[in-house]
Amino acid sequence: MSWERSRYIPWSRLKDVSGDKESLETQKERVFRALQREADEETQQLITMKQSSSIGDVADASNSLADSLKRQIFSSSDLLRSMAFGACVGAITGSVFGFVDSMRNAAESPFLRQASNASKSKYLIDGTTRSGALFGTFFAGFHTIKYGIRISLSDPGAPTEIVGASIVSLGALAARSSTRSSLPYAFTLVAMDTLSLYLKEQR
Repeated sequence: MSWERSRYIPWSRLKDVSGDKESLETQKERVFRALQREADEETQQLITMKQSSSIGDVADASNSLADSLKRQIFSSSDLLRSMAFGACVGAITGSVFGFVDSMRNAAESPFLRQASNASKSKYLIDGTTRSGALFGTFFAGFHTIKYGIRISLSDPGAPTEIVGASIVSLGALAARSSTRSSLPYAFTLVAMDTLSLYLKEQR
């Protein structure tokens, strides 16, 4: 085969061109068309691979964004809001508990039954205030611990937060003999908060 016949054809495709001079141009054209088809197929494969890579990058970026949104970031305003909510709810509920206990004690105690109305009123106010302060502090601490667990464990879920906060806050009440009598009410307060959270999630 002469140089004139093969100078436009890749060396790897010379075997596809043979024969007389009359069919040479036809065979060269056939080889060129085959080369063009192969080039088009390679181009399409490269485009497909690039698109697949782009889709994978977008998926990775979406997953990273979802993870970052899921991850909890500490906020002092959220912490203060949790503390204020716990303090308000605990103080109101504790005041009711304290008032009911004081009324029962006043009715059952022979000494208080004989006391003046002013003394009875003072006893009721003292019991209500003391119980409101105790449960306000307890429930503020409960919600503060819940928030701390949520931040430190990257939102582990309400059950984990409630259990962890209950162990710490109820344990603090049980550790002191002067506050052990308030444990049933504290359990009730935690149960009410858990039920409220459950109903909210079911909406």
